[in-house]
Amino acid sequence: MDGMYGYSVPPEPPRNRGEGRIRVLVGVVLVTFAVTLAVVIGQRLSDQAMAVLSGAVCGVGASIPTSLLIIWVTRRREEQRPTRPAAGPYPPVVVVQPPAQPAMPSAQQSGYMAPYLPPVQREFTIVGEQMEEVRYGGYR
Repeated sequence: MDGMYGYSVPPEPPRNRGEGRIRVLVGVVLVTFAVTLAVVIGQRLSDQAMAVLSGAVCGVGASIPTSLLIIWVTRRREEQRPTRPAAGPYPPVVVVQPPAQPAMPSAQQSGYMAPYLPPVQREFTIVGEQMEEVRYGGYR
């Protein structure tokens, strides 16, 4: 059994030799036409126009390998890029705030708290800056 369900796959029909010859003939005719057109136009253009035209052709020709190299490098980087974990690349942010009021000694905890407690000086540390002392109500 050659194929699926017992059916054999039909062979490809043989290619006609004439098709290959016609393709070669069309290719030769197109190349000959392009070269003849370039020669005729080149004879009618001035030297300055030929210089500009040849400069443009050389510039385009020089940019093609560079463009292909850039495309190859960017595709290679995309293939090598690892997948990121679901949690993200940054660690979670944890904020720890010190208590606003100092803890009372155990003797004072038995009764009621005072209705007014004076504000306590809070300390802040800013990473990367010089240390300054902070008084209640403003900077020193």
